[in-house]
Amino acid sequence: MIFSIARSARGSLLCLALFAAFVTQAQAQAVPAVGLAEFLSLVERNNPELEVARQQRAGAEAESQIASAYPNPEVEIGGGPWRSRVGAPDGSVTAFAVTQPIELPSVRAARIGAAAAGIESAGAQAQTVRLAIGFQARQSYYELLRRQEDERLARENVDLLRQIRDRVLKRVEVGEAPRFELVRADSEALAAQNALASSGLRVEEARASLRRLTANTLPPGFGVRSGEPDLAALPPLAELQARMAEAHPALRALAAERERAQRRLEQERALSAPQPALRFGDTRDPEVRSAMFGVTLSIPLWNRREGQIAQARAGIELASAQIEQQRVLLLRELDSAYARLSIAQRQIGTFEAGLLRSAEAGLQAAEAAYRFGERSFLEVLDAQRTLRVVRGDYNTVRFDRIAAWLDIERLRARDPFRLETQ
Repeated sequence: MIFSIARSARGSLLCLALFAAFVTQAQAQAVPAVGLAEFLSLVERNNPELEVARQQRAGAEAESQIASAYPNPEVEIGGGPWRSRVGAPDGSVTAFAVTQPIELPSVRAARIGAAAAGIESAGAQAQTVRLAIGFQARQSYYELLRRQEDERLARENVDLLRQIRDRVLKRVEVGEAPRFELVRADSEALAAQNALASSGLRVEEARASLRRLTANTLPPGFGVRSGEPDLAALPPLAELQARMAEAHPALRALAAERERAQRRLEQERALSAPQPALRFGDTRDPEVRSAMFGVTLSIPLWNRREGQIAQARAGIELASAQIEQQRVLLLRELDSAYARLSIAQRQIGTFEAGLLRSAEAGLQAAEAAYRFGERSFLEVLDAQRTLRVVRGDYNTVRFDRIAAWLDIERLRARDPFRLETQ
């Protein structure tokens, strides 16, 4: 019974080994690896969300041009039959009139100011999108690096377990170990192969995320170059908070929206006053020609724009509340990212201070003791499992630190498409 289980496990192990070899061969035939600078350049040129943000700013600039335009004159032309009351021959009468609305300076200035604030808001929103997409691209790039590193560790774990299984097989063949140890070794190797296959799928998922950010301009089998960013020293948290409040485009966009609402309030108040217009008219009939100059006024008798003024006031209050809400959210994100970065740095120090070396030394000691018959095979597996967990945790912490650092850089509103230390 045990022999049949072992044979089945070895068959599954062989299938997974062939699959892993196929994946490795396919990766070997992949296109050359893409660097971070090249990847960010592709994102900046091809990402559709960045293009949408740029077009929105162009629309806001066009709105400013509309706000600067003067009102057009109105032309009236009419005519009809004319009959005299004193026996003169019948004829026709024609009328011509031109009306030119006169825009009050207060109305025009408020409208142009609202359009200028709209341009500022659209520009800040475009920068917010640029920050989000740029740092999402960086996060995705390092996520793929992380998954590739996980795959490498999983492959090393498979190789290590294969070596352990070969030693167990020799001991079983000479009768120094029970066959159950071979079954256990085959099971552990099979689990390691499954983990390797899963890590390969996660690599493909991370790779697909990078392709989406570049609008699928990258080939399906591309790779990325290994390496970690140069994490510059950060100033104290209080200084970071002050800089973020000044520089973050999300806050500037909301401040511009508040200014826009204030200008709209000024415009509505100005529109509640009588709006003048100049009028010139000319009327001709067979007997008389008359010309008339005049001024027309819109009298705010029934509609004094109370609703529009109240709506503009509500827009100002809403924008102020949104600014405070956004500020609190950004401060919370900054505090969280700063704490995550500090924790990750301490954990990395612990790993590099000796935890990794201790786990590796423990496995070597367990293997040596097993060869001399001083330890059981289960202790070797425990030591190997401990090393695998320690390596995996160390890899996770390394990239968690990078993720926290990138979040802080995003909150500081650094340009994500520039790689040099600023």
